[in-house]
Amino acid sequence: MVEMKRISLFRHAEAIDGPPEMADIDRPLTPRGRDDAARMGGTIAKREPLPDVVLCSPSVRTRETLEYANLPGNRETIFNPAIYHAPAKQILAAIKTLPDSHGHVLIVGHNPGFHDLALKLAAPDDGDADALKKLMRKFPKGALASYEFDIGAWRDAAFGGGRLTDFVRPKELRPR
Repeated sequence: MVEMKRISLFRHAEAIDGPPEMADIDRPLTPRGRDDAARMGGTIAKREPLPDVVLCSPSVRTRETLEYANLPGNRETIFNPAIYHAPAKQILAAIKTLPDSHGHVLIVGHNPGFHDLALKLAAPDDGDADALKKLMRKFPKGALASYEFDIGAWRDAAFGGGRLTDFVRPKELRPR
């Protein structure tokens, strides 16, 4: 029997550029980034099912994005250095190692690998066509792309195997 797995890609929110002596991994969020992360967290919290595991880059900005999202409930959080500025193939490899007991993973990471992964996961003829058009243009800071996979095991997650169900950008959630 085929089950369903869900992947949500949450790109870190806007971070400071930082002084030249600051390491990239240490850059914190801007005030706008904190607000965007909180708004996106509210959006994630309204959806079912909530993620039951988080795979997060160890950078300060990804950790802060997750913190300010303030998701309800308890879940395992894995800070994985392998997804820090990783290419799409490397992030997918990390997903494939998740225990099959988890049904929905939220991944908090970085571009350019995130945009590439988001495009490669989407089945071209299955899913939300409007969301895919927006995603093809850009995966901005703080955005969320959500997918469903008709698989029972994470090891079966593959490029082109996901239905893009939604793509939300922070600017769509900001007050006018």
